[in-house]
Amino acid sequence: MANYDVIVVGAGHNTLGAAAYLQKCGLKTLVLEKNAIPGGGVTSKELTLPGFKHDTHASGVVHLQGHPILTADELELKSKYGLKFAYPEASYMTIFADGDTITCYADLDRACADIARYSERDSEAYREMVGMMGAIMPMINMSMARPPLPLAAFMGMLSQMPGGNDLLNTMMRSAYDVVTERFENEKVRIHLLKWVMEGLNVPCEHKTTGVAMLYLIGFSHSHPAGVPVGGMQSLTDAMISCIKDNGGEIRLNTPVKRVINKNGVAKAVELASGEVLVADKAVIASIHPHLLGERVEGLDPGVVARAKLYQATDFGGMLINCALREAPRWTHAPAADSCLYINLIESSDLNELRRYADQLRLGELPDQPILVASNHTNFDPTRAPDGHHTLYVFSWAPGVLADGGMERWDDIKEQRADEVMAWLAKFAPNVSGDNILARHVDSPLDMVRHSPSFQRGDLNGGAMFLYQMMGMRPTPELAQYAVPGAQGLYLSGPFMHPGGGVTGGGRPVAIKVMEDLKVDYSKIIRS
Repeated sequence: MANYDVIVVGAGHNTLGAAAYLQKCGLKTLVLEKNAIPGGGVTSKELTLPGFKHDTHASGVVHLQGHPILTADELELKSKYGLKFAYPEASYMTIFADGDTITCYADLDRACADIARYSERDSEAYREMVGMMGAIMPMINMSMARPPLPLAAFMGMLSQMPGGNDLLNTMMRSAYDVVTERFENEKVRIHLLKWVMEGLNVPCEHKTTGVAMLYLIGFSHSHPAGVPVGGMQSLTDAMISCIKDNGGEIRLNTPVKRVINKNGVAKAVELASGEVLVADKAVIASIHPHLLGERVEGLDPGVVARAKLYQATDFGGMLINCALREAPRWTHAPAADSCLYINLIESSDLNELRRYADQLRLGELPDQPILVASNHTNFDPTRAPDGHHTLYVFSWAPGVLADGGMERWDDIKEQRADEVMAWLAKFAPNVSGDNILARHVDSPLDMVRHSPSFQRGDLNGGAMFLYQMMGMRPTPELAQYAVPGAQGLYLSGPFMHPGGGVTGGGRPVAIKVMEDLKVDYSKIIRS
C-alpha cells in the first residue's frame, strides 16, 4: 500500500493549489476527484461539438493576477508548465438597448474618459475610488494569499492607514448607497451596480457590499482580467502537471464517501467503493459547511449547527455555451470585441434593475434576463476550429425556484435558455438561427451536481458579505481551515478564505497545514 503524507479530497483549483504547494515542499500528496475531469469550477470541455472548448463555470482570471502563484510564479505554472494568458483591452462593458455603452478599459485614463461622456463628475469620482483601493491593494493581495486575519484585526490595521476610516465607511455600506451618493448619472450607476450584483450574486442594497464596489474597481485597473489560452482548464492542467512532476498522484472518478474521524483524529477517508485510504499527517477536504456533519462523523453538534447557518448567496445562475459559425455582431457596440465581459441592459432605469434582483432573491425568474456574455475566441482562437467561435452566456437565476424548488430546473432550463437567447439576439441579431451550430445548457441544479461546493447553485460557495469574509469565513471557528474535534482535517474551497472566484485559495490552507506540521516552506513561499 502506498504511503501518503496528505490526502486531498476534491480537485477544484483551491484544493489542487494546496496539493501543488504541499507536494512541491516535499509532502507526498494524493488527490481524489469524483468527476472524470479535474478542476471543479475551473474546467473546460467540448460541450457542444468537437473542437469547441467551453468554460463550464469560471471564464476569466482576475483575482489571481495579483497573487504570488502568478506574480512570483511560485509553482512554475507559467515558466515550466505552459500556462499563458491573453489580456483583453477591457474587462467589462455595458450595452444599453438605446445604443449607449460604457466600457471599463484596463487603462484607467480610457475608462475615465468613457465615463466622462456621461458625466465629468462621475469620471472624477471613479478615478477617486480607484485611488482609494490602490492605496491598500498590496495589503489586499497579501491577505488573500495567506491564512486569514481576524476581521477585527484587519479593520484595525485599515483604520490606522491614511484615509482608512473613509475606506471602512465605504466597505460597511451597501454598494447601492455608495454608488448613488458618489455618482450622478443613471447609466453610470447601472453599469457599476450591475457589476457588483453579478460579482456577489446578491442585490446591491445589502449592507457591506460596498467593499465589493471598491474591490472590483480596484482590481480592474491594477490587475486586469486574463483569459487562459486553451480555456480555464489550462490553469487546472498546469497545477496537475506541477503535482505529478513533483511526485504527487491524482485519482479521477474516485468519489469519497466520508472522512473517518476516530477519537478526534481525522487522517483517513472512505471511498464510495468502500476502500479506506490513510494519510500519515493530514486530510484536506472540499466539504461545504452545510455538508460538514454528513461527511465527518463525531463533530461537536454546535460546530455543525453553526456551519449550517452559513449564508448562501441570494441567487445563482444558468450557463449557456454555444458553438457559433461566426462571431457575435453587437449592433451598437463593435468595440465589444475587445472586451471580456459584455453586459446587456434593456432599461436605463436603475429601479428596474433593483426589481429584477428582488425577483431573483424571491425565487422568481426575472421578467428580463440578467446576463453577461463572453466571446473568448476573440482573444483565444484555439478554442474553436478555424473561423468559428464560442459564446459563453451566464444568466442569473434563482437556485431554488419559488415554484417547484431546485428540482424544477430539469423541466424548464431549455425553455428559459430559449428566452435568454432570444433576448440576447436583440443586441446581436446574428446570434440566432443556423449561426448557432449547437448549444449546451447548465442550470443551477446541474452546477450542484457537478460540485457540492456550489450548494443552491451558489458559485461563490457562500455569500461574500464582509461578516462572512477573512477570519469569519465560513464561521469564526472554521476560518483557520482546521476543523475542531477532527485533528488533522482541514477545509478548502470557495466557502473558505479568500472566497469565491479564481482566488488561489489553496496557498493559504497549504501554509496553515505546513505551519502546523512544522514543514519549512521558505524556498517556495517567500511572502
